Amino acid sequence: MDVDYLDMRTGQVRRGELRDYSKAALAQLDKVYGYGSFRPGQLEAVNAILNRHDLIAVMPTGSGKSVCYQLPALREGSFTIVVSPLRALMRDQVQALQARGVPAALIDSGVTPKQRQSIYDMAHGGGLRILYVAPERLWTDDFLFFAQSTRIDLMAVDEAHCVLQWGNDFRSSYLRIGEFIAGLPSRPVVAAFTATATRSQVPEIAEKLGLDQPVRIGTGFDRPNIRFDALKLKPSARKRFILDWVDGHEGSGIIYCNTIKDCDSWAERLAKHGVDAAAFYAPLADRDKARIQDGFLAGSPRVICATTAFGMGVDKPDVRWVVNNGPCESLEAFYQEAGRAGRDGQPARSVMLWTGGDFLNWERRLADSAGNALDDPKDRAKAQNAAFSRLDAMRRYCETDTCRRGLILDYFGDEHDEYCDNCGNCTYVADCDQPTAKRTKTTGTTASRNLNFEEIDATITEFVYDRERMLGFGYGIRKTIRSLMGDTGEGVDDRDIDQLDGYGALTDVDEDVIADRIHRLIDNGTIYVGNYHTLLEP
Repeated sequence: MDVDYLDMRTGQVRRGELRDYSKAALAQLDKVYGYGSFRPGQLEAVNAILNRHDLIAVMPTGSGKSVCYQLPALREGSFTIVVSPLRALMRDQVQALQARGVPAALIDSGVTPKQRQSIYDMAHGGGLRILYVAPERLWTDDFLFFAQSTRIDLMAVDEAHCVLQWGNDFRSSYLRIGEFIAGLPSRPVVAAFTATATRSQVPEIAEKLGLDQPVRIGTGFDRPNIRFDALKLKPSARKRFILDWVDGHEGSGIIYCNTIKDCDSWAERLAKHGVDAAAFYAPLADRDKARIQDGFLAGSPRVICATTAFGMGVDKPDVRWVVNNGPCESLEAFYQEAGRAGRDGQPARSVMLWTGGDFLNWERRLADSAGNALDDPKDRAKAQNAAFSRLDAMRRYCETDTCRRGLILDYFGDEHDEYCDNCGNCTYVADCDQPTAKRTKTTGTTASRNLNFEEIDATITEFVYDRERMLGFGYGIRKTIRSLMGDTGEGVDDRDIDQLDGYGALTDVDEDVIADRIHRLIDNGTIYVGNYHTLLEP
């Protein structure tokens, strides 16, 4: 089987060839999981491990990363340790493996010393195939003693991007995983998995984990079944939007909030509205977390109002929508949260609600917290700069008037078409239109006083019609507004757009007023919204 591997000496990706275990892997997949075929990237990952070759795999949420290390771990006489920061994932996967008859266990803070010793004895006796632990567990005295006296065939490192010192998910315990592996009496195969690393971050992750010429697998970041929308709404308008959204959309959903207080208030508001909802966040007692997670998997509560503590590792394939009540601190974090939706491959929705004030709040939080765990002032400064750079990427996603999916894929280094036909800037959907929100801004403002709305409407209409007649197509609302205000840029003043009578004709009119008038013209049928959210003559 042909593979790409990362040359750790040069950082270059090179081609190689490994023995092909496809037939045996497929047979085991069918026997244990009942699946007749692998998802993209899974077979290559399993084959690399069976060849005793290190691996780094960048695979999107919902792609089935766990199968990549679980299947090789089922070999008779083998023993695998899975390192994960996600207790929910460990618990769910151990239960699923045990239900399939696979000897699996986890060690976390809820496991007593007596229970830990029983697990160690089981592994020593060859009766345990897979053991899940948090990275902090590796350096405890009893686990070190266990690892030094046990043959480990495979070390699987989940959420491997946590090793990045400049990443928003950095955990210092991840930095010592490579040291732990190097200290083992016999080096195991090491397989690292992540859903969010960019191309430039992969070599750094491999280096920090001490991977040896690892096979490199990247299946692409695109989740084509998820539609991406982003709406600029003030908190007061969000309340009405979210209530209407939950009423109008069936199936399970997640509302991500940036504070515990918001989680509680939204769960209470939805409950009063007649919605089966619950709040979820890190400080909840373990028994309450388990109750809410298990209930959500079974369909009640239907809606979870959560911080980022929820969703990671929770294997619920039929989440139909995710609403972010405010932007995340990074595009990586947002894509992880949005990726909770549609893991079954069926149509799903991601909606980001934001304002400029949200980003000011994040800037203040990052200024106070980014890099605080690092001792060196230069390292702290580098971490802070990286944090603000990630926040800027999140801001660009919210503000862009180009394809939102394309912006995400650009960020992660994936190729894509110019238009995806499944985001708010490429195609129009009524449930994410916001004419009411726009109109509220125009009443009583200085910009809206003494304006002749008939003249503004006529200018907008004539410009939209003339532009389409000249070009044969239209542009979206944001570029139309920029043209009317005399701005410059691609699709704004090029292609002779600046020669049209309407170009720059509304320079003295407030942007929000122009947007409001455009939405009114759409509502009354004067302007038609075509494919890719473009403005056209009816």
